[in-house]
Formats: sequence, C-alpha cells, structure tokens
Amino acid sequence: MPAFLRLYRMTAHESEGPALRAALETLAAQVQRIEGCEGTELLQDCDKPDQFVLLERWTSAEAHKAGGKLLGKEAFAPVMAALAGPPEAASLNALG
Repeated sequence: MPAFLRLYRMTAHESEGPALRAALETLAAQVQRIEGCEGTELLQDCDKPDQFVLLERWTSAEAHKAGGKLLGKEAFAPVMAALAGPPEAASLNALG
C-alpha cells in the first residue's frame, strides 16, 4: 500500500473535456515512470463529464516532491490550457 497519495480535482473549460482527458492521460503516463510513483488513476465524474480526478500513489511525500521536479513545465501546459480554473489538490496518507 502506498504511503502517500496526491489527489487533484479538475474542471475543464466548457467543451474542453476531451482535451483535458487526453492531457491528463498523457501526464499520468509520464508520472507513472518516475521513481517512487506506485501508479496513477484517472477518474471522470459520471454526472459532470468535464470534471476529473487524478490520483497519484507515491512511496512517500518526499518521492512526490522529487518527482514533481523531474517534470518540466511543458508537461503541464496542455492540462493547464484546458482547465476552467486552478485544480483542487490534497495530500493524503493511507490509513490501512
């Protein structure tokens, strides 16, 4: 079980849902290759298809911080271009 999880909730600009999904799928694939990442999961809201949740699983908070530094700003540009506003983010610890 991962020790640290990072959750991002994002809403796409109107009609940008498919673009945001594609950008998040690409970003998730890049994140999964980083040492310390134990996987990602991309979820789409059933009732609000322009809303997505990206969940990253990490061995530690330190691994997450180090991993974030390995991705350049260009990795996030397509995601940021499709967002209606800033993502909501939360750092979580597994309780079991």
